[in-house]
Amino acid sequence: MSTVIRPATREDLSALATALAPLPLFQAYKLDASALTERFHGALERGEGLLLATGDSGPMGVCWFLTRGTFGTGAYLRTLAVSEARQGSGLGARLLAAYEAGCGSPTGGYFLLTSDFNTGAQRFYERHGYRQVGQLPDFAVPGVSELIFWKPRVRG
Repeated sequence: MSTVIRPATREDLSALATALAPLPLFQAYKLDASALTERFHGALERGEGLLLATGDSGPMGVCWFLTRGTFGTGAYLRTLAVSEARQGSGLGARLLAAYEAGCGSPTGGYFLLTSDFNTGAQRFYERHGYRQVGQLPDFAVPGVSELIFWKPRVRG
């Protein structure tokens, strides 16, 4: 199966949201396909980065980011999600690499938040050079801490 990573368009958003809404991450935050579609539309309207991973069977992943979303100097990965069928296939790593490439070499590096219960995501980001630098208790949902991960920019 051939997978393409490309900028998402308005026409992609409903199918993308429908494909990803069943993921435990979105269920934990009570985001159904309608809510995800609305959020993805907002991202496009604001000119934020929204990359789609798609293949023969349709959408299978998303990467939503801001090139200067943290302290005005650091890139911010808002969401990286891959369908359960494609988890472990390397698609998440490809989306993460596309995010980093799309942001260039931001002075402040690359930031993201991941939930304290999402240990698989924490290990994934650590394998890709990110490290936990902080924690925000009850930031998005009561009882859940968001962990701040950071990767310094590559200087060269």
